[in-house]
This record gives sequence, C-alpha cells and structure tokens, in this order.
Amino acid sequence: MFRVIPAHQLPPRLEVSWLWEGMVAQGTLALLGGPGGVGKSTLVAALEVAVAAGVPFLEREVVQGEVLHVDYDTDPRLQGPWYPKVAAGLGVNGEALGRIRYLEPQDPTKGLGEEGLKALLEMARQGPALIVIDSWSAAFPFVDPRRSDHVAEVMAYLKEIARAGPAVLLLDHTPKPVQGLTALERGVAGSFYKLAGARSAFLLTRVPPKLTGGRDVLKLDALKNNLAPLMDPLGIERVWGPDTLEFALTDLPEEEARPSKLELAKRAVLEVLEEGPKPRKEVIRLVAERANAGERTTEEALRALVKAGGVERLALGGQGGAVAYRLKVAPSELTAGLPQTPLRDGAALRKTDFADEEGQKFSANGLAEDPGLAENPGGEAPPSLEGPEVEI
Repeated sequence: MFRVIPAHQLPPRLEVSWLWEGMVAQGTLALLGGPGGVGKSTLVAALEVAVAAGVPFLEREVVQGEVLHVDYDTDPRLQGPWYPKVAAGLGVNGEALGRIRYLEPQDPTKGLGEEGLKALLEMARQGPALIVIDSWSAAFPFVDPRRSDHVAEVMAYLKEIARAGPAVLLLDHTPKPVQGLTALERGVAGSFYKLAGARSAFLLTRVPPKLTGGRDVLKLDALKNNLAPLMDPLGIERVWGPDTLEFALTDLPEEEARPSKLELAKRAVLEVLEEGPKPRKEVIRLVAERANAGERTTEEALRALVKAGGVERLALGGQGGAVAYRLKVAPSELTAGLPQTPLRDGAALRKTDFADEEGQKFSANGLAEDPGLAENPGGEAPPSLEGPEVEI
C-alpha cells in the first residue's frame, strides 16, 4: 500500500521545469479564475501562442511546444479570431498557430465525462506542452460544487493528465456578484476544493478605467503558488490595434496594487464557510491559519460580509450567546439551472455518452490543417457583530 523512503533518501531540493517561468510549471495543474468577460480568453490565447512560438510572455520565459485547447465555454467562431490578433501582437507569424489544436466537443452539453478525460490523458502522453480547459462550469456541469468528493475527484483526474507531462490550465468563473464584495473577495466558485487540487491559482479582474485614465488594464492576482514565491498582483495592459492585440506589464494604481489584510480576511472567511456553517471561534481560527489575520480583522471582515448580505449570522442559543456563520448566498445558486447529476456511481466516475463506438470524442478545428496531434517540437516531459440573527 505504501513505499517507505527514509528521509535522507528523499530529493534534497525541488527542481521545477517551468512552462511559464514562475507562474505555471510543467506536469502540474493550474487554475485561472475571473468574472465572465474580463479577458481570460484573450490572455490565455496569447499565452498559447507564446508557447507555440517559444517566445517570452509578459517578460517571462516560456517553453516551446504543442498546445491543446479544449473548449466547452465558447465556440470556434468566437475564440478563433483571437489567435491571429495576439500572434500579431507578439510579433509571431502564422506558423506557430499550426502547433495549437482547438478541440471542439461533438456534444458540449454532455460535459467532459470519464471517456473524455481518458481521451485527454492519451493526448497528454503524446507530448503537448500545454492543455487548456475552458471552463470548469461548462466542462463539468454534472459536478456538484458543494461536494468536496465530487470536486476532488475531477481535480485528481486533471492532475493525472498533468503528470503525463503537460501543464494543464483550467479556466473558471467567480461566483455571481454580491453587493459590497469585490471579485477578489469572492474568489473562485467552490474555490477551497479547487485551490486544494491546483499547484498554482490566479484571479484575473479588470481595473476600473477611471483609475487608469481610460486604459484597458487587467490585474492578475496569485491566489496560490506552491512552487515559487507568491508574487504581488501584476498589472497587464491590453493595447488594441486594428488587427493586433498586445499585452504589456504596467504599474497598478496604488489602491489596486496589493490586497489589504481585510480583503484577504474576507476571502478566507468565504472559503471557510464554503465548507459549511462554522462557530465564530472556528472561523477566527481557520482564517488566522489561511490569511494570517488577527481576531479583530476577522471580526471586521465578518461584519462587512454580513452587512453586504453574503454571510448570515446565526444565534446558537444557550449560555454565553454563542454564534455561528454561514454563507447567505448558497453555492447552489451559483449553478442554478445546471444539471446536478451525481458524479459518482458507486466508486467509479460517472460515464457520459460523450464518445461514439469508435471512441471519437472531439473534432480538431481549423487552427492547423492536420487535425491529428503533431510531435511536440520543444516540450519536455515533465466585538459584537451587526446583522440579523437566525435561530437554529
């Protein structure tokens, strides 16, 4: 069941092979979240072209190799035009686009089930440098985000695909807006369980144009990075031309440059309460562990979240007036209208009718003439709180 290794025989140092230096490592699963329409598709398209061409992106080196883009969220008519635009912005000719394979599901409504995941694993073994999956909610509509075992099982499959060699970049959305909470404070939908399964995770938001003099500036926050120091937020300016789209690093306005301790505490509270209602003392303890926030900061965060309507204060009754907290905006509301068929059937991951008898699962769409997978040219294997009380 276990292989016992004496500690002195373990690797003395961690050797990291970066796909995108300091950000995304080869052989790992990374997560990129953000509100709908914020610019994830354009940013990722530029990263894909940079990898295909082997040119630096946002002043960081990348590894050259083949790219697979698995798209359940858009369609080729919408995603396709971004590639020549960002290629022109990077000064890359069209030859690099031949190393990007766009995988269009034959029936995207059924999601990426066990057969599709097995197909991706086989493709990963053929040597691509990067696999992008767009997006969690569209690819796994049958997964209940409230169930840690459901989310963890899918993340385990994706990590297995990454262990075959490529970096796997999973796109995701933030929960629906809640008055008084920023996208950073809301985090990524079901973020606790997803963040636990990812080696690195990032959140993309747009800086209000009034703070940038009308420039189109995005902010990339690092929510997690197990393999490199956690960076300060990056400011990324998009420069639009008639047929080009360029990305360049830029300074962020002072109020956007670094999240405050209170913002970090709010986000930690939301992640803690995604696991279910918690007594006040436990919330304070867990937030201290995750955000290094003191009791006073956590209480301030709880007051703000209760006032904003995102969290509900519960009176537990009994001596001492004990209280607990729970999310008022239920996670189930984030996926309203999506089928919530259990992922598990006994111990096995639920199979969909995604594949036909011949095993075909995707159609490769038009970025390269050859729909098959080419050899990877350069990839390497790799005090009291306000708010209403509810008696329970």
